[in-house]
Amino acid sequence: MPTVTVRTAGETATATYTVATPITNLPAQPAGIVYGTPPNLAAYATPGALVIAGRDQYNHQQFKNVSAAGGTVLVYLDVMYVNPYGRYHGLLFNSSTYGAAVPNWPGNVKIDSTYYLADFRVGGVLQSKLEAVLELMVAENPHMAGWFADDLGSRSWYPNINWSTFSATDKAAWRGGAIALCQTFRRVADRHGLMFMVNGTWTANDGGGYPTTSTHGMSLADGGFVEHHDGQISFFGPYAASAQWASQSPLTQGKAFMYAVTSTSAGLTEYRNSGKYAYVHQQSDYDTTPPPWGAFHPTGLPSHAA
Repeated sequence: MPTVTVRTAGETATATYTVATPITNLPAQPAGIVYGTPPNLAAYATPGALVIAGRDQYNHQQFKNVSAAGGTVLVYLDVMYVNPYGRYHGLLFNSSTYGAAVPNWPGNVKIDSTYYLADFRVGGVLQSKLEAVLELMVAENPHMAGWFADDLGSRSWYPNINWSTFSATDKAAWRGGAIALCQTFRRVADRHGLMFMVNGTWTANDGGGYPTTSTHGMSLADGGFVEHHDGQISFFGPYAASAQWASQSPLTQGKAFMYAVTSTSAGLTEYRNSGKYAYVHQQSDYDTTPPPWGAFHPTGLPSHAA
């Protein structure tokens, strides 16, 4: 198997790890999100399976079993709004050994009736703390294969934020901050042979892709997530097929691992049959994981930190 040597700008040392070959993202197969305890993951303890663990049960033995069997476990992290629930969110957002408490976005912008948008602008407290928190996650969870970065996109879809009236300055700061966060995820992932997936849009027509704004996709992420957009494959098919996804990942090298969760069986069928999504599942309740709809196949994705 080939080795990859990574040296990101600003790094003082190289990281070398072995990458499984080939990286195979298609055809589509099941995956599961499970934020409840105990997770029911026996069917996912196999090469090719992917599961997403939540804020506080990522260390459960069943996730370790998936990893040991060759499956891929991503750990949830939302760096976009201030909610310190869970060990790593607490260390990131509260005052901790890694730095001061993360302030709200200027103007105390609320994302919904409860939570405030975090100040994730370039040069801020959150940006300075994230790398160390990601490193701690890897050190404490050797079974993890990377991160599920919730809400991390080039624009907001939060219900209390009207993007059309968000100022041009705030829009630019949002995009710049989101890109910098992805750069940090990629840098830490590359040190340990890991991946990260974004649940936030990087669309050419709204917010922009990266690095080319007019092209769909985030080149630093190994994949993106489409949540309950049944009947919209006419948009999300080309979105997932963009060659910009994962094009700057030394791990997946342009083979995007796109994941669609649907509300209906018809939605599952349309995304599965599109030939654009590596993972598809019908799932509305994230506290439990529904049984797989089909067989698994190896992908070459990591099953643990290198």
